[in-house]
Amino acid sequence: MALFATSLELLQRRRLALSVTLGVLVGLAMFALGEQPAADDSGMGAFLKMVPPGAVNKGAVIPSFDASGRRTSLITADVVRRVDDERLYAEKLVVQMFNADPGKDLRIDLKTAFYQMAASGGVLRSTERSRVSRPDFEIEGDGLIFDTAKNQGRMTGNIRMVIFDSGSLSGEGTSPSKPRPTK
Repeated sequence: MALFATSLELLQRRRLALSVTLGVLVGLAMFALGEQPAADDSGMGAFLKMVPPGAVNKGAVIPSFDASGRRTSLITADVVRRVDDERLYAEKLVVQMFNADPGKDLRIDLKTAFYQMAASGGVLRSTERSRVSRPDFEIEGDGLIFDTAKNQGRMTGNIRMVIFDSGSLSGEGTSPSKPRPTK
């Protein structure tokens, strides 16, 4: 559990989770709506109030870009559905978050997920086996909860984490070994 908390703190320091999550949520809402709101109508609630409950989108692909045009995230889902006034449901949801350093790219795989909307953010929740992976670690658990307002996540249930390069998590690089003198 401590390693997972350390991993989340690392992601928070890099500000990757917040920017991508906000991009993801706006992207999901824009995909569900199919258009952009008026300039004076901002916020997630404004997007989702225009999407009727029960609206289903299949084969969703939602990219997100920063101001310079660099792709920051890509969301794919087999199905995205507006459940009611406050919830979105997704099946086979994959969230890929891209960083300037490809070694820090992150991928989240969720079989099913709900996004609970709120005025100050929202909560992404999955009660099925979930996976978060990066080139240097992979963590799986029986459930995942991520609060976008607090930028905090928690994995629950039977958790398994594999760290491929512990030096990258501690901030220490792998130093090359000293050459051995030859006789």
